[in-house]
Amino acid sequence: MSVNHFIGNEMDSLVKKLAATPTDINLVWDVVKVMETEKEDLQAQLFCYAQDIQKLLAERDIAALNENEKNAAYKQLERFNHDFMILMAQKEKSYQALESSHLDTIRRLATAAEFKDDDTGAHILRMSRFSSIIARAYGQDEKYCNLLEQASPMHDIGKIGIPDDVLKKPGKLTEAEWVLMRKHPEYGANILSGSDVPVLQMAEEVALAHHEKFDGSGYPSNLQGEQIPLSARIVALADFFDALTMDRCYRPAFSDEKALTMVKENSGTHFDPKVVQAFFSVSNDIINERDRINKEN
Repeated sequence: MSVNHFIGNEMDSLVKKLAATPTDINLVWDVVKVMETEKEDLQAQLFCYAQDIQKLLAERDIAALNENEKNAAYKQLERFNHDFMILMAQKEKSYQALESSHLDTIRRLATAAEFKDDDTGAHILRMSRFSSIIARAYGQDEKYCNLLEQASPMHDIGKIGIPDDVLKKPGKLTEAEWVLMRKHPEYGANILSGSDVPVLQMAEEVALAHHEKFDGSGYPSNLQGEQIPLSARIVALADFFDALTMDRCYRPAFSDEKALTMVKENSGTHFDPKVVQAFFSVSNDIINERDRINKEN
């Protein structure tokens, strides 16, 4: 029996829907879940099939089996395994394409929030790449680094809930306006909450905690040290460095040298010293990546 016997029509139906509405983020997550479920089901079927053959051989005297019977059993298992590996390769290719698609969807959603603050899509690309590079230097595995790269663009998605007259005010904010502005991490976390998708779970913690400071003077919860999720500690530094080295409506970009000095000056107060150490170990890579993205955008 071919492994394709175990694949239903749910995936085909979802993919057709996704092709019609490629920016439907909930549909993207549905496709990811189905792909993961299919993979697990196929692995389980292969395991059960191997168990059946093992049981067959255990119940009968192996010596009593003729060569044709043994060869037939093993060849059937080999065929199943061959089909399984081909299908998994196809699924992996589809999964990679889907990863690219839903990463693009995430960036579009995040960019909608950034445009409210006069930032650009290039900022989203840069700080998400910086976050991944820093996480890798910190010692995190590839799965974590890739997850952070996908989650970090949503750090300021809560700005969608801040009125433009506050968000784009050229002068100093009033106390009431500042109180409102400081609510955007909670707005963002609320937008992203309630999901069982890992990237959205990480995005929620980043959105909520990326304005916390290592010394406890940040907001909204005055978290300090390792009370702040590592993802948020990394994103805070990545976002800070990129913001310093890009032109703003109220000032030109700082030089790389000045920006690096400011990062160092804020180690232990604004930023986790260990994250700062990881950042400086790959600062040349970060600057090169920034220049590459700027050239392409």
